[in-house]
Amino acid sequence: MKNRAASLVRRLLRLRRTTAGEPSSAASFAEVERAERIFYLGYLREGMTVFDVGANVGELTLLFSRFVGAGGCVHAFEPTRAGFERLETISRAASLRNVRLNRLALAEEAGAVLLYVYDGDYLSWTSRALRPLENYGIDVKPRTTEEVAATTVDLYCESNGVAEIDLLKIDVEGAELQVLCGASRMLREKRIRCVTFEFGQTTFDMGNSPDQIESLLEDAGYELRNVVEGDPLFPGRESVQTALYSMHLAMPESRQSSIVNRE
Repeated sequence: MKNRAASLVRRLLRLRRTTAGEPSSAASFAEVERAERIFYLGYLREGMTVFDVGANVGELTLLFSRFVGAGGCVHAFEPTRAGFERLETISRAASLRNVRLNRLALAEEAGAVLLYVYDGDYLSWTSRALRPLENYGIDVKPRTTEEVAATTVDLYCESNGVAEIDLLKIDVEGAELQVLCGASRMLREKRIRCVTFEFGQTTFDMGNSPDQIESLLEDAGYELRNVVEGDPLFPGRESVQTALYSMHLAMPESRQSSIVNRE
């Protein structure tokens, strides 16, 4: 089932690259995933504080836990019942003592949000947006809806004594802008050292635009780049029809330069 889901994503990405006229050298789904993980391996250090927002079943939570070590902490957020149960099971089996599990959504404000929940191995597609996947050639529909508790990055940090976040990783199927809006104070005060976030058709499906994300981060004093060296910011940013899956980094300018030099 997992392979089937991945196959659908790859087929969709190939279709978008062909219709958008993107160069053949544009990063594939696998290349984006690889570049993202290489960045984490080079960036993470013992003692860091990481927020894994949209942890799903915990694949990256495990990686983050290993590299921040006993002196670090990973705050993992997964709001759906099924997703949290899987994350909790995997974390317990791996004896992750430096991971704090939160059955919470992070959003633009505290309260509750409605999620469209997909079944089985499509669970990671769960989104605040009712996505028109049939328009993209994918015959997969959400199984149910689920109202979940939500807070903001700023409020969570204030309530839990988190002074700084070394890595804020956001993969929330289109609602990345909403998470960033809820982190406005931490961003403005440069208490978030690095943000990684997803862009693609899900961004537009949520009613967001790359211009909004770019403006929010740049106004807070952050510099953006694609995680794949040489690829543009927000490839296919003109519309949902042309948008290409990609991952981006945002850091205060001085930190961005030091990381690039270190790499």
